[in-house]
Amino acid sequence: MIVRFVLLVVALGLLVTPTAAQHPTLTPPPPAETPSGPAQPPELDCRGCHIGEHRGIVRMFRGTGGRGVPANPSTMAQARLECIACHVAPKEEPARESVIGQSFRPSERACVGCHDARYGPIFTRWRESMATMHGVVSARAAVARKAVDGAGARPGMAEARRLLDDADFNARYVALARGAHNVFYAGALLLRANEWVDRAATLAGAPRPPGDDALVRGGYCAALCHEPLGVKVKEIVTFRGRPLPHARHATELGATCTTCHSAEAHKKLAATATTCSTCHHNPQNERCEGCHRDQSAFYRGTLKTPLAPVAPNVMASAVTCTNCHDFSKPKPRAAIAGACTGCHEPTYLPLLAEWTKGASDVKAAADSVAAAEQVVAAAHRAGRRTPEADARLKEARQALALVRAGGVAHNPVTAFTLLARARDATNDAKTRAARP
Repeated sequence: MIVRFVLLVVALGLLVTPTAAQHPTLTPPPPAETPSGPAQPPELDCRGCHIGEHRGIVRMFRGTGGRGVPANPSTMAQARLECIACHVAPKEEPARESVIGQSFRPSERACVGCHDARYGPIFTRWRESMATMHGVVSARAAVARKAVDGAGARPGMAEARRLLDDADFNARYVALARGAHNVFYAGALLLRANEWVDRAATLAGAPRPPGDDALVRGGYCAALCHEPLGVKVKEIVTFRGRPLPHARHATELGATCTTCHSAEAHKKLAATATTCSTCHHNPQNERCEGCHRDQSAFYRGTLKTPLAPVAPNVMASAVTCTNCHDFSKPKPRAAIAGACTGCHEPTYLPLLAEWTKGASDVKAAADSVAAAEQVVAAAHRAGRRTPEADARLKEARQALALVRAGGVAHNPVTAFTLLARARDATNDAKTRAARP
């Protein structure tokens, strides 16, 4: 009965917690402190007025916020550096700091402190280059905007205006978010904006807006880092297994860094065969023979070989490469027939068909060489020495290689002579190799 009464009291909340006097093991709570001075106001929340002051700068540092370019965080963001790693120079004097607080400006000291003395001028170079690039893009965009506004109801003007709006956004973003916080992302944004400006002008039927935009079109890699750090441009590099005059492309032929290299990933090669064709197989480019030396030597009869006499093509003195190869059309080879009839009668077209079908003759010679190689190899496996057969097989290979490099249509007479020489040499090689 007593137990039931206690449970009822507990359920009703009528039991009282014992005091320290009633239970000597309890410690009484400390008395409330009485403030010794006037009450302090609560801490102010600055965000009430200063809303997101550095949001754009943070996005730039992290490589986001622009248009038309993949996200690309700064290398320093990837290294997890904070703002104070670069902002080390006090902005306010001590007398002002005690009243209004302190903020810090970026300083070259930070660059040198983490890297070396070569990096001292690099921050200034970044700021100056960004300002120059921004000025070029903005000026060209203004010219394109006038052309678009004056184009009236010309088709494509809605797209042109959208392109210019996006270009203006990128340029403004780089300026306000301080492109130096992420120079390569900012450079890519201005590069894309510059391309949009050109496209908008084209849609408006206007010429390309004036302005020296070599820096914007991809030269900023060298200006921002390579030049101040003393990085040397390689004279020759290998591309797709062939030597390429790298320095000449960069200094004489108008190529910029991002013509071949990625604007988003440092050192990444982005060039393809199409990249090369865009410049080299351009209707305005008549310097074909600078790269196509084998075809030129075959066409002009300057090829030196003891395997056959090489006379110039009968058209060599009057017809240039672009007279036949019209790269303004999707299939320049298919357009050659039209070039022929521009100078000759249609009765000449069967000759063109014979020349361009030389691939079958090349294949026949290649098959003959392959068959001779098998016979000679079998003789070697049998332990027989075949020096004469080896020499004739080498001769056939050389003749076939010359035709493949020069192209049958560039000099049909010489090509067919060399292919006949290759077939004769392989037949002789097989006969000599088969002898016991």
